[in-house]
Amino acid sequence: MKKIYFAFVLICTLINAQQITAQSNQYLHFDGVDDYTELINGASYVNGSNTITMAGWFYTDELIYGSGMMSIRGGGTGAGEMYLIQLNDGTVECRVITSSGLHQVVGPAGTIQAGVWQHIAWVFNETTVELFVDGVSIGSSAASGTFQSTDRPFTVGKCLQAGFNFIFKGRADEVSLWNIALTATEIQNMMADELVGDESGLQIYYKFNQGTPGGNNTNITQLFDISNDTNKHSDLLNFALMGNTSNFDGTLNSGAQAINFPQIPNKLVTDAPFQLNASATSGLPVSYEIVSGPATVTGDMVTLNGTSGSVVVKASQAGNVDFDPAQDISVSFEVLDPDEIVVMADLKHPLAGDVYAPTLIPLQVAVGASIDYPELFSIDAVTVTIDGTDVILTDHENGFYTGWWTPSSYGNFDIEVKGTNNYNVENTVVTSVNVVSNVSNISAVATDEVWVKGDIPSVTVEAELPSSIGAFDQITGSLIIDCPTGGCDPWDRVSSVEAQGKDGEWFEIIRYLTPYGVACESEIDLTDFASLLVGKTKFRVNLGTQGNGFLYTLLLDYQAGTPDYAYSTVSKLWYQTYQFGDMANLQPTEFFNIDVSENTEAAKIKLVSSGHGWGDNNTANAAEFHNDTHHIMVNNEATFEQNNWNDCNPNPDGCSPQNGTWQFDRAGWCPGSIAQFFDYDMGALIDEPSLVLKYRFDQDYVDFCHPNNPDCVTGTTCNNCDDGFNPHLIVSSYFITFGNSPTGITLGADDVLYASSFSIYPNPSTGVFFVDLNDINNATSIEVYDNLGRLVKTKEVDTFTSANRMDLTGMSSGIYLINVLENKTSIGSKKLIIE
Repeated sequence: MKKIYFAFVLICTLINAQQITAQSNQYLHFDGVDDYTELINGASYVNGSNTITMAGWFYTDELIYGSGMMSIRGGGTGAGEMYLIQLNDGTVECRVITSSGLHQVVGPAGTIQAGVWQHIAWVFNETTVELFVDGVSIGSSAASGTFQSTDRPFTVGKCLQAGFNFIFKGRADEVSLWNIALTATEIQNMMADELVGDESGLQIYYKFNQGTPGGNNTNITQLFDISNDTNKHSDLLNFALMGNTSNFDGTLNSGAQAINFPQIPNKLVTDAPFQLNASATSGLPVSYEIVSGPATVTGDMVTLNGTSGSVVVKASQAGNVDFDPAQDISVSFEVLDPDEIVVMADLKHPLAGDVYAPTLIPLQVAVGASIDYPELFSIDAVTVTIDGTDVILTDHENGFYTGWWTPSSYGNFDIEVKGTNNYNVENTVVTSVNVVSNVSNISAVATDEVWVKGDIPSVTVEAELPSSIGAFDQITGSLIIDCPTGGCDPWDRVSSVEAQGKDGEWFEIIRYLTPYGVACESEIDLTDFASLLVGKTKFRVNLGTQGNGFLYTLLLDYQAGTPDYAYSTVSKLWYQTYQFGDMANLQPTEFFNIDVSENTEAAKIKLVSSGHGWGDNNTANAAEFHNDTHHIMVNNEATFEQNNWNDCNPNPDGCSPQNGTWQFDRAGWCPGSIAQFFDYDMGALIDEPSLVLKYRFDQDYVDFCHPNNPDCVTGTTCNNCDDGFNPHLIVSSYFITFGNSPTGITLGADDVLYASSFSIYPNPSTGVFFVDLNDINNATSIEVYDNLGRLVKTKEVDTFTSANRMDLTGMSSGIYLINVLENKTSIGSKKLIIE
């Protein structure tokens, strides 16, 4: 009887749900492609609770597997997740993870319906979890523990999990998050009457009543919490904010009105009074109030009082006989004093303390400089003075400055670094160094148990390494890969460790292929990268995975001794992912014309090239399981040969046994080991008047199962000719020069550079990656194309960071082209691998 009664109640509830409407006729529409809202660290509002409710009205456009409605999930730490995901046929999976583990209720097929508004409430109440749909309990189960997370985001329209595209397609309204467990009666009351906003236990409340329904709302960047607490406003991500989809929409109730209040740009303390331009959909005049901060408002004119601080302006419309009062909207901006926003100049080399110099020869001086609020402030100058003498600096136009200083003697020196902003305000930092001739072996920690995983695919840390010149003849790196809480990633993934040069450029110094689910250690000679591994150095650890990842520890051992040459310089050559065997372009690598500086006494090409992609859709299981020999062409001669093949059993780094297929030989790598560099001595060639370099792939290989093979027939010659996961080589290579004076190379004017100066990491990726524009200041958008040349995503460049986060989770495996544009003109492109 109980089962029959429950089924009857559920069916009646679902029938009646078709007659229920959202409390407000305004809502936010999600396009089902990439729209969602995100409150960073939203978990903090329910941290430590054993009673939580998340609730809201949802209108599902169509039943699609994997639609994430609302969640606390994604990048973060601790035992704290809470989310709802639609599965097949209206089934809904509701989960809470607490300190005692996973607790869930699964609403049966038909729980979620398409084309109707439904009120969803997901409740954790100390000993139970319970799902309510339209105020009626759908099911419950036992639960315990406490919610323990402070840094996971609270999202609407997407359930964050690396490698999965849990995107909601439909509408949302009246979403709230509570640190109490609402009862059925309280949920039903909430359905009948909109919340006021000051209810006990209410932490977050989004009414979605912003902007003009279906209008141009592109000036709105955040979803406002009813409290007007800016810390609770949620970021609107990827919304078009124009038209009836991917936008605020609906209809205003009779007599209702909304305020559209554009964001106010930051101001200087000296700025003149300015006009506010909020508007109400009713057409009635908007009134303003300064909630806080150093400003006054008269009518619609704001006057600053000449001091710095944050200003919050509230816009109101009180209504009249025809219109109800509009919801107040608050906008904040900063008032900035040029005397307070100074250049932060950071001496990267040498660092305070001992500087190891067996002989008194030129020492590199490196500075990194930055300034906040770049829309108003810029770096006008950076200078370095030592012993009253100015060091001549090269401005690399990306916030990095380098020069040379020759110590006049051993002993103590003060290094004065001065940064000047565009208002001629100076900020000076003095660092004391001690130049010494005695050198001993030194150990340093570059990265310490850095955890990279599906939610966090790239982590950057900064280490302080020895300051020196000509003091160490060998640098050995020990890479320790450990399993984090929850266990190691079970698969062999491509990962890397990059070091940032003193010119701001990033260099891959380690390519590591993770083991199958176990911890391992590796060792590599990093001496050729000595010019990078001095002073204050940033390291970036990248891992493309959907899983729990690994912990990365990199230890550096510096061996005291006189190197063959005191100076070295690392310059990039072929440095991206190249398709292999593509008959439309069998030799896709660039030519490089190189002029070697006169101070160069020796040189080498250093190259790592790992082959990936295999299966029935790749001829002969290339490139991972295909033995190929490539050549480096020097002045059109096949000068150097590279048999890019590794014996994996025994494992080159002793990482065995493992799970999986670790013992099979591979193209330039093995699971659980560092992909070793190939070194080619250029010493006999550096006196040539010019050098033309080309990396030529094995000429005997062609991938016949490829979209660019006109004779490929899906189902006849190949399972799938359009499969985008084709054979490819991931290549990093350098031209390294050595000498007893500072050295380097000059690239010829006709060089095809390695896709401009932006970088992509991690690459390969499982979907989440970053496009770092470095010093490209004019970029406006980023495009992503699939292997058939179809545009699959466009993102406007985030002007507040150089590293633009991209999310292609749910896209099929393959090679994608990342194109950076200024307006509609391409200024650089690179290939990305999605595994």
